[in-house]
Amino acid sequence: MRLLLLAAVPLLASAAAARAADVVVVAPESPSGPYREALQGVCDALGSCPPVLAAGDELPDAVRVVVALGGRAARQHYPARVALVTALTPGFEARPRSGSGAVARVRMTFSPENFARRLQALKPGGRSAALLWSEPASRRFSEAVREAARRLGLSVTTVEVDEADSVPKLLRSLPAVDSLWLSPDSALVTPMVFDAACEYARSARVAFFAPAPALAERCGLAGLAPDFRAAGLRAGAAAREALSGQLPETEVYPAPPGGDSSNDVVASTKTSTSR
Repeated sequence: MRLLLLAAVPLLASAAAARAADVVVVAPESPSGPYREALQGVCDALGSCPPVLAAGDELPDAVRVVVALGGRAARQHYPARVALVTALTPGFEARPRSGSGAVARVRMTFSPENFARRLQALKPGGRSAALLWSEPASRRFSEAVREAARRLGLSVTTVEVDEADSVPKLLRSLPAVDSLWLSPDSALVTPMVFDAACEYARSARVAFFAPAPALAERCGLAGLAPDFRAAGLRAGAAAREALSGQLPETEVYPAPPGGDSSNDVVASTKTSTSR
């Protein structure tokens, strides 16, 4: 068993502690960047840092909840006694699997209701938006946003992307909209898709919101998403729920940091083009 130690995050430092823990984090070796930020959120939510194991390590018998950071950690097999909470896992479907316990995925988006309110607040006067998605979970999310937005007087068009190569054609066929958002699906978070979205946003004078704050600078627009620490905070809270016997929902969302919608958006220093 390898126990990962991070200088900036005080983890339990002994293999004995890992064997006795009821919650562990499974993450890439030497987690850095987004993984380190998410891990800090998990630690803050739990009040202390649980042991961190590398993906593929043997799981101690005492473990009841695993917080998996990243796709490899989420997709490995866990015993049926273990509840699994995942974060930073684009493309991962949070559904029960044969021989495995309860599964909850922290999505890298706000709840549909909060998301719809942010679309409206960040584009004052905007009346329409387009959301592109490619994974089943994002389809459900986009449809929920559409319903929430309708109640706010905002019209949302949702568009399925079967193949990344089809994005330029899909964008050209959109009705006139005021803003565009790409879901944080692995098939859409690619340079080719971003280039197509950026070109469309510039030519159509549409406000483009990237699916993650870190991606906002690519087009000089804004990122509409929680940060990675917020995802870790929600994952840690879900782990607490699982420990108490209250299984979390299959898909959960990071809580907004405050009542002001603009607090949840990382915008570039450049000025975006808008209608």
